Amino acid sequence: MISDNSHLYWSKSLYWGLEIGADIVLYCVVAQWLWDRPFDLSGFVPYLIISICICMCHREMVFIDPKIAFSELLLAGLCAGTSGSLIVDLYAAIYVKMYDPAYMEEMIKQTASLAGQFGYTDGDIIEETRKIFVPVLMFTTTMVYAFVSLIMSAFGAFLVNLRRKRNNDKQNNNGKN
Repeated sequence: MISDNSHLYWSKSLYWGLEIGADIVLYCVVAQWLWDRPFDLSGFVPYLIISICICMCHREMVFIDPKIAFSELLLAGLCAGTSGSLIVDLYAAIYVKMYDPAYMEEMIKQTASLAGQFGYTDGDIIEETRKIFVPVLMFTTTMVYAFVSLIMSAFGAFLVNLRRKRNNDKQNNNGKN
């Protein structure tokens, strides 16, 4: 399918990535507003959003090409999850830098106190942590979401292939009777 409809394949994958990113950002904003839960990127709900959107992405890919390969489904889900994480990373950077810098300072102080237990001085740790906090936050969010996307995409692609095999077996058995 990738070679036949390359533009359609990638545009659908990136569309679902946009959907994942927008849904997680919307969840974070609503969670902060309703439950006063600041900046929850690693809870159950973001992973559920990723799972549902990857399932919908696979469904759309199978609708476009019923004989799509396992690897193409896996790649579509991974692409959707990773591109969605980039949108969430942008939200995280804006949130930490502009909206709630106190959150970053709180995390830096926790890091400094933890490093102090290992014998490091607070002044050096605080400055260095301040420099790398946002890039590390963005990197870890992307890696975690990519890993979750890979697992969910592999599971979804496996289920699609299993269903396809069962349907083929049913058709073959009905043809013999």
